[in-house]
Amino acid sequence: MRKTSARLVCASLAVVLFSTGLRAETLLEIYDLAMGNAPQLKAAEATFKAGQEALPQARAALLPSITGSVSVQEGQGIQHSSRVLGADFLSQSIGDYHDATEAYRLSLSQPVFDLPAWFNFQRGKDLDQRAAAQFAADQQRIVLDVTDAYFGVLRANENLTSAEAEERAIGRQLEQTKERFDVGLLPITDVHEAQAAFDGATVNTLEAKSALDIAFEALEVLTGKPHEQITGLARDFPITKPEPIDRESWVQFAQTNNFALRVARLDVDAADKAATAARAEHLPKVTASLDYQKSLNDGTLHRDGGLLNQQGTLDPAASQPFVNDQESTVLGLHLTAPLYSGGATSSRERQAYQERIRSQENYVLAQRTTTQRARSLHLQVLTDAARISARAQAITSAQSALDATQAGYEVGTRNIVDVLISQRLLYREQRDYANARFDYINSMLRLKEVAGQLSPGDVEQLNRWLDAGFMVGKAVR
Repeated sequence: MRKTSARLVCASLAVVLFSTGLRAETLLEIYDLAMGNAPQLKAAEATFKAGQEALPQARAALLPSITGSVSVQEGQGIQHSSRVLGADFLSQSIGDYHDATEAYRLSLSQPVFDLPAWFNFQRGKDLDQRAAAQFAADQQRIVLDVTDAYFGVLRANENLTSAEAEERAIGRQLEQTKERFDVGLLPITDVHEAQAAFDGATVNTLEAKSALDIAFEALEVLTGKPHEQITGLARDFPITKPEPIDRESWVQFAQTNNFALRVARLDVDAADKAATAARAEHLPKVTASLDYQKSLNDGTLHRDGGLLNQQGTLDPAASQPFVNDQESTVLGLHLTAPLYSGGATSSRERQAYQERIRSQENYVLAQRTTTQRARSLHLQVLTDAARISARAQAITSAQSALDATQAGYEVGTRNIVDVLISQRLLYREQRDYANARFDYINSMLRLKEVAGQLSPGDVEQLNRWLDAGFMVGKAVR
């Protein structure tokens, strides 16, 4: 047992020496790293920017579209044509030719009456707002992810500290029990009880060390960088009740400001516009157009026989150039009406209507869920605040009970089992007190999140209650 104590002392010294070369990172520093490196935030930002493109795409269907084309062709072939120009004169063009064609076209099209495009444009506005609301919700999610991971490390460290303290206390109790057994004051069963308790405490310590290292890994997932030490929470961290204290006020905050609920509401608006646009597909559309075209075709015809002259003989073969230059501007107004499309238009209308019903029901569910979460989290914050006070009193009571049991054991009125049970109770109360503080922080942040009030300012406020002298590092093996 003395060897075990020596190892613990060496490990403690190693922690001190190791920590002097490292600076403990704070919650705000971890949050800033996560904002720059968290893949889920980058994915959320990309989703936000992609969602914003719905509005310009929908607007484009209402704006003019201009297309231009240029074509250049060159070819050759055989031509045989003739015309009677009079009673005794025949014009003939017999031979092969070679020509080149250049064509230019510029077309402008402007929707004049297109209700589906108009309602899709209105739907694009809803989708643009939805993307912003979803991104705000994702940013709040990052705040929760960072605080959960950070305080998860501190929670694991508190559990490890309690487990190590329990292991040391039971170890000392085991040493005393063995010494008393050696002089015949205690039976061997007491030694076995103390040894079993010490072995169990050793296992708990090993598990707590692993949990602490795993908690540090969760930070690395968010920031993409390893972390060795972070700053602990001050012992005088204030426990306050939510303001306002009225529960229904928080429900009203949530119904007005909750970002997930806003996303669901905008989904309903967008689905309603989509259903209206699908119904309007049965109506005619009017489009105005302006087309400008210019083409130039020139070449040479190589006549095989020439023209038949008045003497009845053919002129000798000759090369005859030709040019065809055309330019036109056409203004048009087009009306198109869907008469029958195999039932596809009606099918899309029914589909959009059902999508609207789905969105509406999801919104109702989101309303109920938001209300329930606001009430539950408000109650949870009050409960956690009360638990912290009760846990602090429970530690005092457990310490008094352990002192009394230890005194009774010294005079022979209590046995070793009673002492071990009292020790376990004390350290369990200490763990529960530490966990209650972190549960309070978790519940308070989630209450603000459901009310749409969670912001980086809450991270800054929590960061002020970190104790620079309290450094938490990875477990020493």
